[in-house]
Amino acid sequence: MQKNTPIYCFRATWKSESKFDTNMIPEWICVETNWQGYKISTVPWIADVAVTIGILNIENTPYGWISYLKKFGFQDIKQVTCEDIFEEKLYS
Repeated sequence: MQKNTPIYCFRATWKSESKFDTNMIPEWICVETNWQGYKISTVPWIADVAVTIGILNIENTPYGWISYLKKFGFQDIKQVTCEDIFEEKLYS
């Protein structure tokens, strides 16, 4: 039996000279914005497949995901509880 991969959630800022392009974000990462910056969550059921077929090479830990997210231009990345990320959706 395969163990369940957790959903990791983060907050981040964007400090790049280039404009943020959502088209460069792969399907295994969900990115939303609000007044606090970027809300990022992993999508493990897609990431697991990407790892299995070899298109995603990542250490599946919060630190591994933070390193991966920095490649896209995110900065000041902090892991947060997923309740913080999804709480707005709980009440809508």
